[in-house]
Amino acid sequence: MSAGKKAAIIGGGVIGGGWAARFLLNGWDVAVFDPDPEARRKIGEVLAGARRALPALYDRPLPGEGVLSFHSELAEAVAGA
Repeated sequence: MSAGKKAAIIGGGVIGGGWAARFLLNGWDVAVFDPDPEARRKIGEVLAGARRALPALYDRPLPGEGVLSFHSELAEAVAGA
């Protein structure tokens, strides 16, 4: 589900992965640019942990999850964000 909001994440390491998870679990679409071939795996691991932990930090249900996409070009990732 998308709330019509889009965030672009430049770099999918620890910090970028954390922001991606936070945005996604709050209903934003997230476009990631990271040349690291392990970026999908790394963000997937952070996202899995956030899916378990984040609901306990809220006193209301979270919105539907946004859409995660990965881009090989920086311009593609930031378009519309």
